[in-house]
Amino acid sequence: MMVVNSQQYRLASQLVDLIHQHIGFHAGYRSIHAQGRYYAGVFTATPEARQISRASHFQGQPVPVTIRHSNSPAANPIGPADSVSMAVRFYLPDGTVTDLIALPITLFFTRTPEETLELLKIALPDPETGKADMEKVGQFLTERPSVMHAVGLRKQLPAAVSFARTAYHALHAFRFVNEAGAAVYARYHWEPDAGVATQTLEELHREKPTYLFEELEERLSRGPVGFKLVLELAGEGDPTDDPSAPWPEDRPRLTVGQLEITRPTTLEEIGDPVMMHDPTRVTDGIELSDDPILAARRGIYEVSVAHRTGGWKGRSAALQRAGCPFA
Repeated sequence: MMVVNSQQYRLASQLVDLIHQHIGFHAGYRSIHAQGRYYAGVFTATPEARQISRASHFQGQPVPVTIRHSNSPAANPIGPADSVSMAVRFYLPDGTVTDLIALPITLFFTRTPEETLELLKIALPDPETGKADMEKVGQFLTERPSVMHAVGLRKQLPAAVSFARTAYHALHAFRFVNEAGAAVYARYHWEPDAGVATQTLEELHREKPTYLFEELEERLSRGPVGFKLVLELAGEGDPTDDPSAPWPEDRPRLTVGQLEITRPTTLEEIGDPVMMHDPTRVTDGIELSDDPILAARRGIYEVSVAHRTGGWKGRSAALQRAGCPFA
């Protein structure tokens, strides 16, 4: 488990505050991907998976999972659908869990948390005009071609037709270690069995805000919804510490598992009223890369949880442990 130090929490606090300045704060909701529903399922690894990793859920025995799909725009937790996500929690045989968070985008916007902070500050709307200074934003992006490329990909991303027909990507590289100690870096991808389909955001906005959930649940009434878990294997020289950097398109891909979503579930049934998904919560056989964005995510989520659960005023237990002097 990654240890988050006080400096990381200070940075996390600044990032969460800036996110709230951009999109507002909605008590009780996540800062981003606020509107979500939970589903139960099972994950079964392929025989090839154990060749890559000794992780317990890669050994071929089915393991239970919960899945959180979200469809809300950042600025309005009950508004029309905008961006979607899929977070999966694997319940391992030894009683621990590991999480995998994935989005439709293939690359993150920035290379470091500090760069994210700088971009969020530059993009803040002017109090008088209500608009960001696009000249400053443009200059920031021009000086960072990889960031400009990643931002451009996000702007071109179409809207979802269905949660079940969206490909999701975990963005970061992880290090996979097998029983023999051989290691390889890879990026995760969820590929839908139903195939990928998209529509324009305008078309999706003609539907009611809960449309994507209801469409998925209608599918589930007819049978499981499936996704293949695919690893994109890093090649020589591929950056593993920069989530904004693409890898060559010819990198080998290996299917390591099958996810079957079977039915809706609830936080009450799951028994976790907070359900904070943590991409740094890995298990033996899967290790974190040196990606600084990945390293920052746990602290950001813990700070966000403290805000949405009302624990921020009293300071969260995690922040107290880290000795962070936040007001």
